[in-house]
Amino acid sequence: MHFISAVLFVAMTLSSAVQEPYTSGWNKKSTLTTEKAVEFPGIVLEPGTYVIRQKESTENRALIEICNQNESQILGTAQAVPDHELRPDDNSEFMFFEGPHDKPQAVRAWFFSGDLVGWEFVYPKPRAKEIAKAAETHVMASNSFNKDDVIVAVTPNGKEVVIDNPRPIQTARQKPKPRAAQAR
Repeated sequence: MHFISAVLFVAMTLSSAVQEPYTSGWNKKSTLTTEKAVEFPGIVLEPGTYVIRQKESTENRALIEICNQNESQILGTAQAVPDHELRPDDNSEFMFFEGPHDKPQAVRAWFFSGDLVGWEFVYPKPRAKEIAKAAETHVMASNSFNKDDVIVAVTPNGKEVVIDNPRPIQTARQKPKPRAAQAR
């Protein structure tokens, strides 16, 4: 009996050693080839080919790296939040904000091939307000890339709506009211 258990253990160990590792979000990447300048939060890319890859993610946020074509240099890192809107019908991986044709086109979201939920990029608040006004739609924004900072959606009129606040807001608690004495 011990011999059979030992053989099964060795077989399981060997089979797990040759299996391909689990492919989750840590290795998601796409190639972006553009003929005109495009903008990611904090960086404008000239026409060319770039690799966009997911560095790390949680349920509510992700860090996305923008690299040169051969991935030997990280050009920028952007924060993103899940985008649950419908994926574009044309199966494109990148969605852009509408804006002036004489300026770099700002990237709104990245949908990794085969995923239904994408990543919407978070811009610095001043830039998000400019994009929201020009594109007449909401733009995700934050004051920093700190994982504990609040992320808001900036509307075209400049209003900020909290989307993700990792620091719970404390509210005053109401004291319990004394119970009325019960008659017996």
